[in-house]
Amino acid sequence: MRNLTVVVPTLDEENGIDGCLDSIGTHARVDVVVSDGGSSDDTVRKALARGVNVLKGRAGRGGQLNRGAAATDSDLLLFLHADCRLPGGWYDALTSALADPATALACFLLHTLPADDRVESAAGRVWLRTLDFRARGGRLPYGDQAFGVRREVFDRVGRFPDIPLMEDLAFARACRRVGRIRRLGLTVRTSARRTARYPVRARLMMLVFPTLFSLGVAPRTLARWYGNAR
Repeated sequence: MRNLTVVVPTLDEENGIDGCLDSIGTHARVDVVVSDGGSSDDTVRKALARGVNVLKGRAGRGGQLNRGAAATDSDLLLFLHADCRLPGGWYDALTSALADPATALACFLLHTLPADDRVESAAGRVWLRTLDFRARGGRLPYGDQAFGVRREVFDRVGRFPDIPLMEDLAFARACRRVGRIRRLGLTVRTSARRTARYPVRARLMMLVFPTLFSLGVAPRTLARWYGNAR
């Protein structure tokens, strides 16, 4: 019996979907759902060739995550971005953390890799580490840290809001109201593609957007400022 489902939202992720699925690995008690938002590339074909369940629907990460969760009856859910790679031992660490009823949300630490396999300068490597520092604690986690929850918590907090940006922070905030957010000692690897083009601007947005969101700035407005990072 499958007790955990990994939900991967996709939109034109043909270059990354294989690496993401490889990192999940093969586990007797793990299912995978790719929730696609209308890819025009080979994302869906590649996912189907791997034998995973693929859903198609409207683009929007919150809605895609919710559709993926609704397609399974697993007791545990892990929401993983397509440009992220899980570490070895992730299943045991995650299921152990979620076995604690005081834990509402479990997530990983973060290691950001250069975009497009570029070789970064020393200054560039330092810059990437600053992107990872936020994952260490003190603030709400972002979705690229991979979110693991029990289904009863997922349903209790009302699932992900279907908003154009900040659905991850809104979900983490809701989880924090009902229990503990636990950061696991393992590290998810992710790509710097969303920050590579305008690194200073991207870093400022990461620092400022959560505050603006908490002050009531509309997610649609934040999404317009954020732009298309693909």
